[in-house]
Amino acid sequence: MASSKTNYANRINTLLEVMPEFSRNFIFSFDHTGQTSTMFEYCRDMQDFFLFLTSEYPELQDKEIKDLSLSDLERLKPEDINKYLDSLRSSKDKRLNSSTSGTTKPTIKTSTIKRRRATLSSMFSYFVKIEKLPRNPVLATKPIKPVEKELVYLTNEEQRLLLNTVRSGDNLSEKEIKYHSRYEERDSALFLLLLDTGLRVSEMLSTDLADYDLDNCSVLVRRKSGEIQTVYYSDECALYLDAYFSSQRSRYLLSDHEIPAFTTLKGERLGVRAVENLVKKYVTACMPKKAKLISPNKLRSSFAMSFYAANQNNISLLQKKMDHKTLLATNVYAKASSTEMESSRNSLQGLR
Repeated sequence: MASSKTNYANRINTLLEVMPEFSRNFIFSFDHTGQTSTMFEYCRDMQDFFLFLTSEYPELQDKEIKDLSLSDLERLKPEDINKYLDSLRSSKDKRLNSSTSGTTKPTIKTSTIKRRRATLSSMFSYFVKIEKLPRNPVLATKPIKPVEKELVYLTNEEQRLLLNTVRSGDNLSEKEIKYHSRYEERDSALFLLLLDTGLRVSEMLSTDLADYDLDNCSVLVRRKSGEIQTVYYSDECALYLDAYFSSQRSRYLLSDHEIPAFTTLKGERLGVRAVENLVKKYVTACMPKKAKLISPNKLRSSFAMSFYAANQNNISLLQKKMDHKTLLATNVYAKASSTEMESSRNSLQGLR
């Protein structure tokens, strides 16, 4: 099973080299969890905050961010944190904006501001806990309320249409159809696995052939949290995986531990960007109006909505399937589904 920990570790260390020494203590305080991607995001968030302090906070403008100390942080008040969060809303940083092209005015993602606030709160709370700081000023700042967006997903019928397009190549461009036969086995197995399990794309792409047990219709997956879990798929999916994996074994003549589950024609492990392009290609062919809306993550949402309806609105079971740590994240699918409200309309009839 492939891991990106080494890559993230290098990027984390590169950031920490130009940041205050106390940053390292906080970042590696939760190293045991294995969440290297989260550690990297914390580093980027902290670096941005420190840059703001040294450019906007009068008493710190003569310092480089590496020279900041915990004594400097102790001076900060809730209004200083609010000022930083407010500055994000007018930021021109493309990583933060949801629109950066044309004449449309860039708008900050509320989720980004909320995450930055959470990062700062975690950092201050850590140093309060180990008695290096007396208080956490973030706790007194105004909360960030996320904007609720309409959930985008494919209905069962749309999923069926997409899978048929992946298998047949219908409506692909003339250039795309020439190469479709080379990818049909792989893409059919890949799309069905995503829609059958709700796996995150990065989780699926990190697997090797050895991780799959086709007899039990299961695969060992390293989850986002770093935990190893057994994820199950359908008998139909197992048939498609078996056909594709058999081709892979005959092509590369290596052990199952050495063959990535999904590869390019050159045998290299398929990347997330490549899957994003595949989703765009096939959705454009069968549902052109949805081409800009459907991403690999929306296939995960599609699985969630279908699974929730097919299992009597069992939100706890869906939580386990989606690998959510709390029901809060899973409830978005319950809110988007009208079936529960409709099916329960007569539940009290005859009881009075």
